[in-house]
Amino acid sequence: MSVNLFPMPESYRKISKKFRPGRPPLHLKCGEDGKPLPEEIEEARELFKILDEESKDWWGRGGIFKGL
Repeated sequence: MSVNLFPMPESYRKISKKFRPGRPPLHLKCGEDGKPLPEEIEEARELFKILDEESKDWWGRGGIFKGL
């Protein structure tokens, strides 16, 4: 299982939110139906919970992170 979720790089924090680079796509391996596996979604949600607030905003709080 591989989830690509990490804190926002320090160099981005120095840039105004208006001009800050966007986040990379969240890569989750997909099952046979083309959707992320439930274990991967749960792992991504657990990793998201331990990020700092600015990184959470950078990744967005919608999609699988809605409500966190």
